[in-house]
Amino acid sequence: MPKSLAIRQLLDCSEREFWERIFGSEDFNHYLYEGLGFEYELQEWNPETGYRRAKIWPTHQMPRALARVFGERFSYVEEGTFDIEAERYEFRVIPSSIPERIRAKGAVMVEPVSRHQCERRVTLEIGADVLGLGRLIETYFVATTREQYAKNAALVNEYLATFR
Repeated sequence: MPKSLAIRQLLDCSEREFWERIFGSEDFNHYLYEGLGFEYELQEWNPETGYRRAKIWPTHQMPRALARVFGERFSYVEEGTFDIEAERYEFRVIPSSIPERIRAKGAVMVEPVSRHQCERRVTLEIGADVLGLGRLIETYFVATTREQYAKNAALVNEYLATFR
């Protein structure tokens, strides 16, 4: 059974500033992934349709049992679409190894809190159909996703401070 998680984070920007300076900025994405210790490559971005595709290579060590399943050079592709009218980004994550057995999808929304702050709401569902390791994979990805989004929020606020 897939694991679900919801993340809520206060960011030091307006809703509009988030979508323009953070979500739509390749400068920010390079800053973010470098700060998280990942390698990052934008493969496609179409502002007219909202379609985005990027490849990411985590550089941190994963548990040995998972490293055997995913291989030495694990990566994933994040593929999603930003709905301009709904101001909602829906995405899926496609791992480089056993993509038919690992499912991850989610959505990002932003709610205004004040003129200078908003709350980012991220919902995710992660599932793994790998005999004997499914729960371990799900638990690991949920934990690392929470950890990375906490760092992500700090990097967003740090990046935005350079514009003030």
